Amino acid sequence: MIPSVSGLVSAIQPVIRQIHGTWLAWGGRYGSEEDTLGRSLTLRKTDKWLFQEIMLTEAEVAGYYEGMANSCLWPLCHNFVEKSVFDEDMWQIYRRVNRKFADAVLKTTGPGDMIWIHDFHLALLPRYICRKKPGARVSLFWHIPFPPPEICAILPWAKEFLYGLLGCEFIGFHTEGYVLNFLQSVREICGLEADITNGVVYGPERTVRVGAVPIGIDWREFEEIASRPRVVRKAAEIRSDIGGEYVIIGVDRLDYTKGIPERLLAIEYLLERRPEYKEKLTFVQIAVPSRTDVAAYRSLRRQIEEIVGRINGKHTENFHVPVRYLFKPLNREELVAHYLAADMAVVTPLKDGLNLVAKEYAAVRSDTGGVLVLSPFAGAAVQLSGALTANPYNPQETANQIIAGLEMDETEKKRRMSALARSVREQDANWWWQRIQHNWLSGTETTGESSPDSAIGGGLPQGGTL
Repeated sequence: MIPSVSGLVSAIQPVIRQIHGTWLAWGGRYGSEEDTLGRSLTLRKTDKWLFQEIMLTEAEVAGYYEGMANSCLWPLCHNFVEKSVFDEDMWQIYRRVNRKFADAVLKTTGPGDMIWIHDFHLALLPRYICRKKPGARVSLFWHIPFPPPEICAILPWAKEFLYGLLGCEFIGFHTEGYVLNFLQSVREICGLEADITNGVVYGPERTVRVGAVPIGIDWREFEEIASRPRVVRKAAEIRSDIGGEYVIIGVDRLDYTKGIPERLLAIEYLLERRPEYKEKLTFVQIAVPSRTDVAAYRSLRRQIEEIVGRINGKHTENFHVPVRYLFKPLNREELVAHYLAADMAVVTPLKDGLNLVAKEYAAVRSDTGGVLVLSPFAGAAVQLSGALTANPYNPQETANQIIAGLEMDETEKKRRMSALARSVREQDANWWWQRIQHNWLSGTETTGESSPDSAIGGGLPQGGTL
């Protein structure tokens, strides 16, 4: 079993190790319709916590994960309504898989266990669990944007979807804006009483608390990796191989929400308007393969590669190539080496629940300076006030902010990076988990100690289901 590399996984792993929980997930293997639980194992020899495999059929993965989750809910929640596919068969498979997860959770938990569900893949799971186990200790963290009610209402099954979430005691989101969208959706679509001021929904079966608790990272791990001699050497090799005066980096999963084509157009605009940077600047775009079986993602990859080719064909000077494009995943050390090598990180999604790349870059560059250019449409922008902000839909603005960052004096760079690093350290993964526990447990009518063998439910494949 190889864990998936994602922001969600890197944020959750320290918490699971701390509480010695069990991580329930689909691990990538297919089973029959009768199969529910598969293997139970540790992900590494040094881990004490378990991965409990949930078995899905090929048809279930196609309809639930590739279909309902990634072809309907993902674009809808990111406000890409035109990309959303509404299909009754996909919805019924989504319901069936959520029931399968509920059966698995109930088989692997005991009285008092805390059941922590993650993300939009399992929105119906809280209510399914509570129907079979009234009083169950259930919370959910929503990792992506939650859409406003006028977009949420487009989902043909919006009312059942929202009622599924209301089986929780506490629902966490990244920002106050997402909290407001959820509360207004529940009020307008379900007709339930929602206290906007205090973040409370008075549901049909329980009172649900809702709050903004932005996810943090284990910044100590990133700082430690950045100090390893082989990583420092690798960073120096990257700069030497690239050449030029400035290295700028973008790191994203290949997804239309990340604004990669728009970012490349900003680089193209910069090179056309400021040709003196042609031999000085190299932009490195790392695109981690994602959902390669989905047509929209294959089309996006072709679009990106065409733009990269056009820019390099037009603006290469004296064999200095202005854009380096890597379509592959990087391990943690390789990623940190690229952060160390880069004078600037450009994180400009069109819409993003949070974006941990911005926090990772700040953690790695806390002592060495650097510049972060950040989209205001990333949830992290609320916390990371030391960044330069750029509207990804405006290539001129993004290009101007990149130039402003490159030409910024070192004192200002260090001041801004210090502010970014301080935010990342103060609101890290441990702070996030403590805030989750406080919101989850405060005001509850359920008594008793939670078990250290807490079950974690969720919905990403390849080890990313938490």
